[in-house]
Amino acid sequence: MMGMGILQVIANGGITMVILAIFSIYSLAVIGERLYAYYKAQQATAQVAEKGLQYVADGKMAEALRLCEQNADSPVAKVLQAGLLAIIDRGDPALSEKQLSRRLESCKGAMQRSISAEISRLERYLGSLATLGNVSPFVGLFGTVLGIIRAFEAIAKTGSGGIGTVSAGIAEALVATAAGLFVAIPAVIAYNYFVGRVKLFTAAMDSAASEMVDRLLDRAAHHED
Repeated sequence: MMGMGILQVIANGGITMVILAIFSIYSLAVIGERLYAYYKAQQATAQVAEKGLQYVADGKMAEALRLCEQNADSPVAKVLQAGLLAIIDRGDPALSEKQLSRRLESCKGAMQRSISAEISRLERYLGSLATLGNVSPFVGLFGTVLGIIRAFEAIAKTGSGGIGTVSAGIAEALVATAAGLFVAIPAVIAYNYFVGRVKLFTAAMDSAASEMVDRLLDRAAHHED
């Protein structure tokens, strides 16, 4: 009986509950999509970072590039791939060491642009998640106000302030408040978690780019010797 009563209140919530239901579905979809995207990115990064940089240190540029292309879900792989494409000549990878010092600046620039692009890709949908976390409580508050208004309208119509008169409006108001918080709390928690993940990926990309430049400089110094 109580469950049916809650369902009836939700059904009577009107446009407020419809909006919050849409917000909830969208929020859960974004959370699921981002969790899956970050999981794939982490798995691919674990496979490519150390091995790819070792290939670079050994002068195996073509192998490093191939490894990056095979792990396209990794933001680190994308950054290293951008740097490698600026360094090597696909037609003749052996030319890379002869022209290394001249191409290093292009390599740095390419990796920095790739880092910016990957950060944007990692932050996809996070803005909307933050917006839902901020807006949903206010939508719930709007529903709360409407419920209180209906309760007072019922009092005005009946001339009585008994619990039976105002209970429907008060219940609707409380459900709207709870629904707004139900949408907002997971959205805010997920947003903060995802921002932390993006920071970790950004640090990994910066570290990989810096280490790649160092290893290329070592190879250039050895080539000059």
